[in-house]
Amino acid sequence: MQLLDEIRREHRLIDQLAGSLVAWARRGVDHPEAARDLEELLRFLRVFVVGHHHNQEEALFEALVEHAEIPPRSGPLVVLRREHEAAAAAVEALAAAGAGPHGPALALELAADIRQHLDKEESVLLVEAERRLVDGGIRRLASLPAGSEIEAAREAGDRLVRRLPPEDHPDEIRGDGCIVCSAFGGDCHGVESEWWSDWERMHHASLDEG
Repeated sequence: MQLLDEIRREHRLIDQLAGSLVAWARRGVDHPEAARDLEELLRFLRVFVVGHHHNQEEALFEALVEHAEIPPRSGPLVVLRREHEAAAAAVEALAAAGAGPHGPALALELAADIRQHLDKEESVLLVEAERRLVDGGIRRLASLPAGSEIEAAREAGDRLVRRLPPEDHPDEIRGDGCIVCSAFGGDCHGVESEWWSDWERMHHASLDEG
């Protein structure tokens, strides 16, 4: 599906830019290009991630609610939407700190949150979404139009990745599935509990036994 394919493609760039945030933070604010590079990173995050990519995913969430009977007010969709809001607030907090003494710590925290969010979507949301939309009779789902501003932000992101090669933070924890999600067992009890029907639970249990 076009929308899912485009979301995956955008994830790859966003993951790299999160690594560029790590590189910026580890390089330090005393670097002569620190302020300029942070300004460009923030522009990408505001325009491409918050202003475009999150809207792409909102379109997917709405399709899941409409065509796959996914609950909109509990489970994974609530968690992911809340994390979108938190990411937008974190971007503005980093902008307020700028290339000052608190900037690197905020950049590292934001980068880790972005990558953990992407892991949830790649290993749970997109896998489940594709199957459930097809089961609901949806085989085509168009992506949102990307205007010149979005395309310019995408190109700027590619340049930033080349200028600030992505790095991994040594304390970063990544992983697939619901178990690694910070909301698991609290606001969300996992896709099996929140989305699966009784038949699906029985079916997967029989596969595990086999």
